[in-house]
Amino acid sequence: MMEPLKQAYDLELTDKNHGQGWAFGRPVGITTDQWPRSRMNGLPMAHLWTVLVPEAYRIKGKDLVAISLFQADDHVEDRVDGVEDMIANLTEVNDTDAENFWASLSRYANHRHPQEIYLEDMIGGGWTLIWLTKEEFEEEATALPSKEDGIYPDYEIEAWGSTCFVKDEPAQFIKHVVRIDDPNVGKMLDEWADEDNVNAYIPMFSEKGEMLKLDRFHAKSHFGGTANPIQAMPEFSPFYIEFEETLGNANMGGGNGQIDLLNNEFDWACG
Repeated sequence: MMEPLKQAYDLELTDKNHGQGWAFGRPVGITTDQWPRSRMNGLPMAHLWTVLVPEAYRIKGKDLVAISLFQADDHVEDRVDGVEDMIANLTEVNDTDAENFWASLSRYANHRHPQEIYLEDMIGGGWTLIWLTKEEFEEEATALPSKEDGIYPDYEIEAWGSTCFVKDEPAQFIKHVVRIDDPNVGKMLDEWADEDNVNAYIPMFSEKGEMLKLDRFHAKSHFGGTANPIQAMPEFSPFYIEFEETLGNANMGGGNGQIDLLNNEFDWACG
């Protein structure tokens, strides 16, 4: 049985390694063959961040202590026929002109990390969440996939796209900062909460939220507590992470995203 949540945590970028994760940089705990791939073109996704999950939010089991997030801009990319089918159904493609590409993709499709969760957004963008053990979280950084084998022959990579080859930047450390007096810790997210119910979620810009100055939590990446979605509030469990674009340069059109860690649900909106 899950313990009730008592605390929310902000995630701040820092120059010092606090052992709590990093944005940008490279993932850990996966082999190069397990680096998540786009369902549209087979390109290795951009690694956005890897962060230690506070103990109370480790709802997939106490041995899974951290999460990594990857992004692919699939909604604007050209399709490479056969990619999605190989990943979903483990079909093989015989194409002598792209033999190394298909062999590389096949290794991913057949050996994905056991904790990989593929998430697709409303506009067809691809995201991958991977839960890591303590041992995996403490491993050395994963080597980048081969550019030669990871790109379908003559496929044009967009200079701004979300691939590991475009977004391979030095890591920036992340630290947990305990939130003080957040009245929404442990509450389901609810945009239209009953303000007369003392136990209801309090939206940031509601009358009650303004009275409690909840806008002090504006534009922060965090685990749990008061959310600040750019558009509609997703109906998520209290066990969620909200992240801003600054955390790994996610492409969300100037907005932010939320992941319900309990139910494997994902939402984002642009600014």
